[in-house]
Amino acid sequence: LNCPEAAMRSLQLARQHAATEPERLVYEGWILYDTGHCEEGLRKAEESLNLQRSFEAFFLKAYALADSSPDPSYSMKVISLLEDALKCPSDRLRKGQ
Repeated sequence: LNCPEAAMRSLQLARQHAATEPERLVYEGWILYDTGHCEEGLRKAEESLNLQRSFEAFFLKAYALADSSPDPSYSMKVISLLEDALKCPSDRLRKGQ
């Protein structure tokens, strides 16, 4: 989508209809991230991961972490998170990616 308003509306609707708390937290994280609240989005990813490990939560965490700091040392952490993501089941919806 190249229409931010439509993408945001889709995320909001998906959050409202999320089947589980971890899924809802991932949608909330993307909404926060997309509205410029990167740190809060990162926290939602961590909350989701504390409840259930999922590809989507690891991906959100890696994406937000990569964007939150220009520090090159974060690169290894981001790579590690993405490797962890690949080990998890996914609903294949790729929330927000």
